[in-house]
Amino acid sequence: MRFTLLIVLALSLVGTSVLFSAEHSPDRGPEIIKLPMGDLTLPFTHWAHQKLTDNNCTSCHPSGIGKIENWGKEAAHALCVSCHQRREKGPVQCEECHKVSVSRGLRETVPTPR
Repeated sequence: MRFTLLIVLALSLVGTSVLFSAEHSPDRGPEIIKLPMGDLTLPFTHWAHQKLTDNNCTSCHPSGIGKIENWGKEAAHALCVSCHQRREKGPVQCEECHKVSVSRGLRETVPTPR
């Protein structure tokens, strides 16, 4: 009887810990996200940035996990550049993300791959 009770208790603890860890594991999302920059895209190393924030999703997603609301130039500059400045790491100058090239007499901004 005690042996059976001990087994039931052990299985209950294992089952509870598996459920708990599944509920609290971070949603990693894609490894690389192609962030829109007008007609261009910037490859963003999502998993590497998650690691830097210790999986604190609200650092970049204050409204919840998923697409960042109103994503665009202003949001990218406010969110990304300000974080890079605080951490003193990563691109903060225009040319560090944007490479200017001359093509057919037109000046265009092209993201530099990371």
